[in-house]
Amino acid sequence: MLSPASQGRLDEKIQVNFLSSCLPRKCGIALFSANLSEALENYLDQDAISFIAMNNNERYNYPPRVMFEVEQENLEDYFQAASMLNSSTVDVVSLQHEFGLFGGADGNYLKVLLKHLKKPVVTTCHTVLQDPSPGQKRTFTEIASYSRELVVMNKLAINLLTNVYDVPLHKIRLIPHGVPEKEYKEPSFYKDQLNLQDRFLIITFGFISPNKGIENMLNALPSVVKKHPHVLYMVMGATHPVEKKHNGEDYRSTLESLVKKKGLSRNVLFIDAFVEDETLDCLVGAADLVVCPYYSEAQITSGVLSTALSKGKAIISTPFLHAREALAGGCGSLVDAGDADALAKETIRLIENNRERLAMSKKAYDLGRLMGWSNVSAEYLKTFTDVVKPAPALK
Repeated sequence: MLSPASQGRLDEKIQVNFLSSCLPRKCGIALFSANLSEALENYLDQDAISFIAMNNNERYNYPPRVMFEVEQENLEDYFQAASMLNSSTVDVVSLQHEFGLFGGADGNYLKVLLKHLKKPVVTTCHTVLQDPSPGQKRTFTEIASYSRELVVMNKLAINLLTNVYDVPLHKIRLIPHGVPEKEYKEPSFYKDQLNLQDRFLIITFGFISPNKGIENMLNALPSVVKKHPHVLYMVMGATHPVEKKHNGEDYRSTLESLVKKKGLSRNVLFIDAFVEDETLDCLVGAADLVVCPYYSEAQITSGVLSTALSKGKAIISTPFLHAREALAGGCGSLVDAGDADALAKETIRLIENNRERLAMSKKAYDLGRLMGWSNVSAEYLKTFTDVVKPAPALK
């Protein structure tokens, strides 16, 4: 797909390669990369974006811009990917890093590719662990050393990179998680389309796995429904591919059994699907309240939380890192992970306090507007351009 490398291209528009999972693979990072690359196309030539797609023992019908596929646990593929990038016209590699995306112990096969790569790398950190194992710390520190810049999505991650991994501050850039840029519409607009006009809609969405903590909301729901029987709790999303591979639908079955046990069948709806953008936009738009009852406090970024903000949703969340920062300005409220009683009380309070809930929604939407993909992609383009520029000659 890419022509042989040429010289003197710095005055032209740059070419960017995404080293990432890629749609149609059902993966949050694949979706992030698709959205970012699409937004970048507004600034770059049509053929300026390419992908090295990370595979997981499955075959996908990739678009033509995927120039090579790396099988996660095949070390030779990492050598070949580096060689192909080195001989291409790619100017900069946008590495989307998540430990589970790459092969070897703690994803250390990625280091082989980076060691042999002669193109500058900008690494987007989708996870920054507070308490890494020795192997995780060693792998991530080496990845950081091979990267010209590291992009994080909130300020708390900067402290982790500098204090835990000794990354120099000058190598870190803060660029928020991008979100669709949509005009705000009242939940009633979408509820009319879904025939849910008489329901107070609470939603949890994204890939389903045990760390989502959905059972805590189900345990909180009887107290909520007792006072407000018109509440509908919607759980939208397919089971996470890794969870499904190892445990099938065990977690979902546990949740469905809990619904029956607590007599919540009229108040809970599961949508088992990886929904398209338009469907997601409608269902999240209809929500009166978004709940993120996650267990892991180390989650440094959340596409779900970012999407909820962009849609102007009041949010109840556990205090994972992204939520602590994003909701600090009054966009939502925090409850401890696993505390179903506190979750029930806060849900009831926001149902009954319409003014405060709407004030949260407005603050969320105002924050979300700053995170639109047009702004985010412009920041990435500036970062890419900066690392491609030749270093000034020393006098």
